[in-house]
Amino acid sequence: MNKTAKRILLFLLAVLLVTGGVFAGLNWNRWFGKEDTAVTADLDENAEDYTGDREVYQGEKNTDTIDIPGFETINLKAGTTGQSVNLYNPEQNTCYFKMSLILADGTVLWESDLVAPGKAIYDLTLMEALDAGEYADTILKYECFAMDDAQTPLNGSEIKLTLNVLE
Repeated sequence: MNKTAKRILLFLLAVLLVTGGVFAGLNWNRWFGKEDTAVTADLDENAEDYTGDREVYQGEKNTDTIDIPGFETINLKAGTTGQSVNLYNPEQNTCYFKMSLILADGTVLWESDLVAPGKAIYDLTLMEALDAGEYADTILKYECFAMDDAQTPLNGSEIKLTLNVLE
């Protein structure tokens, strides 16, 4: 085989490899990717646009942090499971919240689905009605999840507060 024939053969082989690589790259996700790439977040259907008082953001947001609202007390109504609250995910966050109210003995009173940034829970249903009284060391638990297909768990927080259950 002469030199020119070898060069032509190498050129055709290179074109074939590049074409095959491009074809494989364009079809890779269809062949080996997930069938449904849509976000299937289990968003809380009770979350709505947040309209309550909140601090106004002053300055550039550090996207490496998550803003978590703190509470010293939450007031609930005795003898009923339907409650009015003001629990929200601050608008500047870049993650979902899952919130839970847990008594000091570990009893889970309520748990949300995922709440998007800028959304709030104003009405919730407790798993059990409470008697009037003060429930010290109640935990408002925040679990944070990335806003991606995997909903990767992020840092969270547990806020100890007093639950005032009033007549």
